[in-house]
Amino acid sequence: MQLNDAGVVWTYPNKCGPLEDVKIVFEWKALKGQRVIFQLTDADHQEYLEKTVTAGTGKAELVVKPGGKPGVHHIRLWTPLPGKDPYVRHGGFRVCAKTSVTSDTGEMDGLLELLEEGLRQSIDITNVNGKPRTYYKHADNTRENLAFPAFGIGALRYFIADVKSMFEAIYDNQWPSGRLPDHVYGDAYPCPITPRKIRTCMADLEIGMASTLCQGWHAHGDDQWLRELLLKVEAGLEFATTDPQMFDETHGVMKRPHTLDEWDIGFTEAGEHAYTDETAKFVIMQGDTSQLFQACALLAGAFAALGDRDRAKRYRMLREHYYRLGNKLFWDGVKYKHHIHLDPFDHGDFDEDDQLAMSNSAAVTRGFADHKKAVSIIKEYARRWEATGDRFPWWSLQPGYPDKLGYLHGGEGVAWSKLQGEYANGGLFPWVGGELCRGAFQHGMEKLGFDLLRDVHEVLKRDKGSMFTWYHLDGSAAINAPHNQTNYDPWGLSAWAQALLEELVGIKSQGKLLNHVLCAPRWPVTGAKEVSATAHFPASDTYFSYHYDLSRDRLRLHFTGTGEDVSFRILLPGWRKCSEVKLDGRKMGFKTETVEESVYVTLEAKIKGARELVVVR
Repeated sequence: MQLNDAGVVWTYPNKCGPLEDVKIVFEWKALKGQRVIFQLTDADHQEYLEKTVTAGTGKAELVVKPGGKPGVHHIRLWTPLPGKDPYVRHGGFRVCAKTSVTSDTGEMDGLLELLEEGLRQSIDITNVNGKPRTYYKHADNTRENLAFPAFGIGALRYFIADVKSMFEAIYDNQWPSGRLPDHVYGDAYPCPITPRKIRTCMADLEIGMASTLCQGWHAHGDDQWLRELLLKVEAGLEFATTDPQMFDETHGVMKRPHTLDEWDIGFTEAGEHAYTDETAKFVIMQGDTSQLFQACALLAGAFAALGDRDRAKRYRMLREHYYRLGNKLFWDGVKYKHHIHLDPFDHGDFDEDDQLAMSNSAAVTRGFADHKKAVSIIKEYARRWEATGDRFPWWSLQPGYPDKLGYLHGGEGVAWSKLQGEYANGGLFPWVGGELCRGAFQHGMEKLGFDLLRDVHEVLKRDKGSMFTWYHLDGSAAINAPHNQTNYDPWGLSAWAQALLEELVGIKSQGKLLNHVLCAPRWPVTGAKEVSATAHFPASDTYFSYHYDLSRDRLRLHFTGTGEDVSFRILLPGWRKCSEVKLDGRKMGFKTETVEESVYVTLEAKIKGARELVVVR
């Protein structure tokens, strides 16, 4: 029997991304104007479309936008035959999800490509305790040195499948007290002097690992793995909040040696001091408190998802406790103080309280700063940017400690030079810029956020896709450790990738596996009118996608994903008002929200197959 005698289903193309148009053609010589019913199911065999078309002569066609679970999507179609059973044919095509952005301007598409490639270039695998571990090579550390390996997971989870083993490598080397190392070396690394694992003056490792472990779990969704690791996570938090060298009972917050904000460079009046011991001069620092606040918030969500209501309640209470206490201690009316001294420290005539410290930007994105405080911090960055004339507002400290105080090593030919305006003593850190960019989008300063994205795009294009740990005040790339240097700093790359994907593109998982999505596209600030975007977690093959189409009087958004529901928070273009919202042709209730000068439309919807949302002027 010939194909046309039997009837055959063709698809164009036979492999596509979510929401990409697929043309289905049923060719059968018996077709002469009768009805043909098309039924589509996703890779989980969930039906997401059924539609009837009228056949032409020998052919019936339908164009669909596929949605639902990635993999092979099945087509079942049939046509009624008088006095007989319906005539049934089958076909299929494959849907593949990948984190991506495609726009009519192409500008942010290119930025995402550079950020993704940089993140991938930082990844390596090494054996730790006889087991292969995925980790990233931080730009200033030697290969096989898993130095604080999980701090880039916020963006890496969109591109790599193994987001577990880097945590396992650290927690497998946890000390009985709950203390974690900040450097773990691979089994093949020669360690004649350096121990296989060490801990310097890092104070926020246990709390930072708690936060990033939860972010990794959001991508892979393995609850049993999470349950097992949470025992070690809580041991780490117990150490961080009870050990006499880690916690200040008087103020009720974590303490650390006098460092350059969150960076692991400690010093006294006599000079640099890398370890926490009895000779250290201690401070309490907002960045530790805001990071502990974030860890408690994420752990509350994790325990709630695991059904442990008591522990979820405990961490919600701790989150609120550290929020109130930290904001009372550190807020100075404009920004957060660099730190508060517990031990006497002579800074001469230098006004340390005037410093704008790097963790101010993180306080905004961690949710530690409320909207009013966040706006104040962002405006202070903008004010100093204009006042200083520095190329970017990415400061580690602004200003850094003056050279005359003699605290920090520096000078021509000195590795890890830290003169004022260099490295962590006032140099420009990309991750600070990335957090500032994220905060600007979150708090109604979308134009500033987009300008910052454009700036980093120019830097990446200038430096052939590279991103370094720090930059001079004129914006030129800097290298402090030429014997260890690589061209891809995942900390900076991660913050900028999150700014692009989670804030401008506006797709953010509220919990695990993109089951509950916040979709807040902010494309009007860019001039783009048509955009397709996907956020994908390779560890679980879960995703959320939309196609955005803006015209003179309406905004059309097709969306799909593997999750359950989505909260929309859509930035309106210049019209700044909305008369109605329709979902799949039916009117929906909605609200408008004003954030600074920006107006958003907000509503809730279910994710099932491919759906269409229309916002009308």
